[in-house]
Amino acid sequence: MEFCGAGSITDLVKNTKGNTLKEDWIAYISREILRGLAHLHAHHVIHRDIKGQNVLLTENAEVKLVDFGVSAQLDRTVGRRNTFIGTPYWMAPEVIACDENPDATYDYRSDLWSCGITAIEMAEGAPPLCDMHPMRALFLIPRNPPPRLKSKKWSKKFFSFIESCLVKNYTQRPPTEQLLKHPFIRDQPNERQVRIQLKDHIDRTRKKRGEKDETEYEYSGSEEEEEEVPEQEGEPSSIVNVPGESTLRRDFLRLQQENKERSEALRRQQLLQEQQLREQEEYKRQLLAERQKRIEQQKEQRRRLEEVEHKSLLLKKTLVKMTDAIYFHEKIFLYCYYYLQQANTSAI
Repeated sequence: MEFCGAGSITDLVKNTKGNTLKEDWIAYISREILRGLAHLHAHHVIHRDIKGQNVLLTENAEVKLVDFGVSAQLDRTVGRRNTFIGTPYWMAPEVIACDENPDATYDYRSDLWSCGITAIEMAEGAPPLCDMHPMRALFLIPRNPPPRLKSKKWSKKFFSFIESCLVKNYTQRPPTEQLLKHPFIRDQPNERQVRIQLKDHIDRTRKKRGEKDETEYEYSGSEEEEEEVPEQEGEPSSIVNVPGESTLRRDFLRLQQENKERSEALRRQQLLQEQQLREQEEYKRQLLAERQKRIEQQKEQRRRLEEVEHKSLLLKKTLVKMTDAIYFHEKIFLYCYYYLQQANTSAI
């Protein structure tokens, strides 16, 4: 590969006023990144570490992809991988999921997520969550909504391009060829004019500030994280090309364990609450059953009392009738006695 004397996209952004590139520059660089990825993906290769530092510019502002140390050959039948590779801030959610779930997989579209994050890096000067520790970023990326451009100054096409790249479900993320046809990529001004502008900008920056070594985003970790990681044969099983690999891995596992413990504590609390609710419901059912039983007893007592009252009333009526009958017969008896007395008196 030819000498890329203009440095990386990260250098270009940091040496630009306001740490932001023009939108047509971003569109041009993004298109060249996608063209390079289209070539890789056509040969069943995933780059797996697309970021500003791995996108270089030549003296003529041509865009080149570099650092294939973590690239992987895809299985031609399945077309997916399941290893945890990349740089945290640019890493796709499905790649992070591979460390949490051994059964999780991803494919070449993880590079397209990284391309979208790189576009945000060119627009805003840094990738999303860059102010956080890498392990915190790894925890938040799969859980947060997809990042978006903060400023409203960008065109609708640029916003739409970012949304297309940063679809969390990678199976619904547009493929490389489709993104190359996106209006933000397709409807660009003259390529030669953009390259001339970039070359002039690079030359002016060199004259003002001189040549600078390649810069890196500083992590908020220890100084050990800035040491270079030695190359390893074979496919790595954790983050590759990330300073302080063992520290990152250990912190990530610690965060996983803490998250698991919090989940278990929350689950125990939920089970306890459910048990308390069941006990309360059972107590309520017992109270309702006792109340219903008392109501039934009261109804039975009322029924018996009404029955006694009814019998008493019938008895009273019977006594009244008997009294009336006795009184009537007594009158008849007296009348007959009086009549007999009168008859006897007349006979004498």
